Amino acid sequence: MNYYTRFFFIASSLILTACSKPHLEIFPALDNPELVHEKIAPVKLRQDVDAFYSGVLERHPSIEKYADLPAIEQYLKILKQEINEPMTRREFFKVVGKLTHKFGDGHSMLIWPYQELNQWKEAERGLFPFSVYVDKNDRMFIRQSYTKPNGLKLSAGSEVLTINGVAAVKLINQMQMYAGGESEYLRKQFVAERIGTYLWAVFDIADNFEIRIEFKGTQHIKNISANDRWEMLAGEGSGVDKSSDFEYQLLKDKVGLLKVASFDVDTDWFEEFIDNSFAQMKKDRVTNLIIDIRENTGGNTDSALYLTSYLAGKDFRMISNMREKLNTDNRGWFDYKGDAGEIKQYEWDEWESPVDKEKRFQGKAYLLIGPVTYSAGIVFATTLQDYQMATLIGQETGGNANQTAQGNLFNLPHSKLRAYVTTRMLVRPSGSLDSGGVKPDVEVELTQRSLEQGTDLSLSQALQMIEQK
Repeated sequence: MNYYTRFFFIASSLILTACSKPHLEIFPALDNPELVHEKIAPVKLRQDVDAFYSGVLERHPSIEKYADLPAIEQYLKILKQEINEPMTRREFFKVVGKLTHKFGDGHSMLIWPYQELNQWKEAERGLFPFSVYVDKNDRMFIRQSYTKPNGLKLSAGSEVLTINGVAAVKLINQMQMYAGGESEYLRKQFVAERIGTYLWAVFDIADNFEIRIEFKGTQHIKNISANDRWEMLAGEGSGVDKSSDFEYQLLKDKVGLLKVASFDVDTDWFEEFIDNSFAQMKKDRVTNLIIDIRENTGGNTDSALYLTSYLAGKDFRMISNMREKLNTDNRGWFDYKGDAGEIKQYEWDEWESPVDKEKRFQGKAYLLIGPVTYSAGIVFATTLQDYQMATLIGQETGGNANQTAQGNLFNLPHSKLRAYVTTRMLVRPSGSLDSGGVKPDVEVELTQRSLEQGTDLSLSQALQMIEQK
């Protein structure tokens, strides 16, 4: 599953009812395909800026806790002043998209012009081909090692100083403005995960790249074509093997590793994968299980719930209560929930049962989390932490431990750029309202040296704890 596809985390949604209504469609086609080539009048584009903001206010259940509304309204004036001539959708996105970061919520954003991106790919145009890691000092590193058939190699841990003459720190800081996220750090991590898309959408950097890098004290300039046949070298880099999103393997005697890189999957397939994985664990006599959700940006909580049922020793619930704001799209059949604008508060009384004891994992579990663990991934992590089903290892999540959910989608009236805005607030099982992300029980930080050496520090920490136990 590539990272463009994994964008579905934003609307596969937490606690989503089965429905195909337009406000739940993520990437619908344009009614007028020719719009991708047209210039749109400034007065209409200014109206679209206002429509984006008003659409958020109509839907978000707690926007005042996430965003500084007076500051946003001043920022709207600045953005509209930038619109003084007709623009294409791509040009307009570079203006209005900057509003996204002001909302401070990973489930509320303006989606890049995906129709144009699809056309770009269909024309066999290319995006930046390497995975990157951005640290807390805004330094960008090549995350995995790559090689070409001619033997040329790009090593993991190489620091990216510039791309096409633009400093990496500038690229990251400007692109994060177009990403959703509760913190600037989270937005930068999301940008790193979709670096190619954001370079294309914000800076028009695509196809050919001049990269200035520094590796072990020496600087190099590499000219890269997106069509070059680079291959990722397994086992060299962050230790996160991106070749498989879902995998169970026996690491050593009685120690298993279960990788779940997304909950945005077909539920029938996922349940079969989990059933087979835990059945194999029984055969392998696994007593220590490491679960890796560091890449998991979310999806459907039904999948997270199913996995949890194999780890739980008693009945559990994924959240303790929920807050929902009603709008014209989510009031239910015949508006039975209430009027648009109403805020509903619900105690969550849906308790779940573990699987049968003979199937259940009854050993010690360790959960690897990271900055981009998000959405349903966070709901899964807080459930395991609050019920003490696992020891959490890694880095604090960039997203809040109490998540937003159930987004509605709508088009801006003239450009038809698509926006996604949450309608629900979820509170973790413990009921704690503490701010910030999910904090690991054991914190581990990536370093440039660990990237260069290909050391997976979080996995190593889990194995060390198992050995010590």
